[in-house]
Amino acid sequence: MSEQPRQRIPALLLSLVPGWGHVYWGRESVGIGIFSAAAVVGFAFLNSWLVYQGAGRTTLVWVFGVVFGLVMVANWIDIFLRTDPERMGEDDRRRRLCMQRGTAAYLQGDLAGAQGEFRECLKIEPNCPEALFRLGVLAAQQDDLETVRSSFRRALRYDLAGKWSWEIKQQFERLDARFSAQDEGSSADDPGGESAPGPGDEETPAREEEAEHAST
Repeated sequence: MSEQPRQRIPALLLSLVPGWGHVYWGRESVGIGIFSAAAVVGFAFLNSWLVYQGAGRTTLVWVFGVVFGLVMVANWIDIFLRTDPERMGEDDRRRRLCMQRGTAAYLQGDLAGAQGEFRECLKIEPNCPEALFRLGVLAAQQDDLETVRSSFRRALRYDLAGKWSWEIKQQFERLDARFSAQDEGSSADDPGGESAPGPGDEETPAREEEAEHAST
């Protein structure tokens, strides 16, 4: 892996704040979802405890308190399982296998197969810089500029060791040169922006001559 290895203890400690451990572990969407759920339930708990004075106040306090506790427990158990050394080893083995199969498919000209393998790698490790870089290269060959930019930017963001920085910058330079050349070629082919005359335009003089003879 090109990024610095994450440590289990910091992930578990950060999980004392719901979702932060997942963000640290590279699961931003999961972490944000857990944090949002905990924030909503926590706000409801505090509101029912400190503000609300109506009927059923005690029940609401208990309900929201229990739900908040369940969110916290689920958050901690999930990050505990994700950071298990055996699971980490298995995930790394699967990730490497996907990268090998994707690279082999790419060398054989099977771009769709390579893309599928690299995407499968991202399911295992969403922020794998190498898989993101490979997907960016494939997208560049298919003129998918949006995917190129998003993949390369994410790769640069998570490539903490800087392994792919030079290659990504080279890819961006090649793309800029390529599309600049295409723009210049388009301008040279149609310098005045005028369209060629259609069939109806060529027949106009003959029709005018026929109309003149008819009038005489």
